[in-house]
Amino acid sequence: MDIKKVLEYQKMDSELFKLEKQLRESENRKSASQMQEKAKQAQERSTQLEQKAGALLKEIETVRGQYSIQEKKMNEVFAKDIEKMRKEEVEAMLTLKDKLAQNLNILDKNLTKLAENVNAVLAEFNKTVKLYNMAKEKYTETKTAYDKEVSQLEPKKQELALKLSSMAKTVDAKLMEQYAKRRKDNIFPVLVPLQEQSCGGCHVELPISMISKLKEEGVLSCEHCHRIIYSN
Repeated sequence: MDIKKVLEYQKMDSELFKLEKQLRESENRKSASQMQEKAKQAQERSTQLEQKAGALLKEIETVRGQYSIQEKKMNEVFAKDIEKMRKEEVEAMLTLKDKLAQNLNILDKNLTKLAENVNAVLAEFNKTVKLYNMAKEKYTETKTAYDKEVSQLEPKKQELALKLSSMAKTVDAKLMEQYAKRRKDNIFPVLVPLQEQSCGGCHVELPISMISKLKEEGVLSCEHCHRIIYSN
């Protein structure tokens, strides 16, 4: 098997790999991805807060309705002429008045608590909207910068890809298939030499049986790092 041609292929492919890695590890790309996720989370949280605020406002309306009913009953009690009532009726009225006053006090506290909750939700909502706007602005900024990086490197990538496509035709088809599969999984370099008794990629020592097989067949797949080992 002619290893020389595939090694020449790999040498040129290393240039393409570096460009791909440069874009993959771009700080602008990472930042854009992070900002996109932050914007998504902020949007989801703002929706939750809107729903929560809506539920609280409905609850406030319900409590206000209950308050109005109790207040109306209290007004009816105060409107009665005590002088025309028997002692038992006055005592019952006073008991009712105390109960109504207690209910109104509880409802008033509930309204105050609900109002505080609404204000807290609105404050968090406003904070979340600001976070969303900041994330979107930062995303646009870093995405634009990343797109510029891509546009600068893309012509070189295409040029290399075209040359590699032509070179691939001169490489053993079976070996090229193995190479392409590993390259797709971002294993690089794909081909590594046998270094003494070890894989030239992960440096794991190979058993004698595998070394013998390597010398017979010319190449061998490393069971540890999955690179293709070749014998010098």
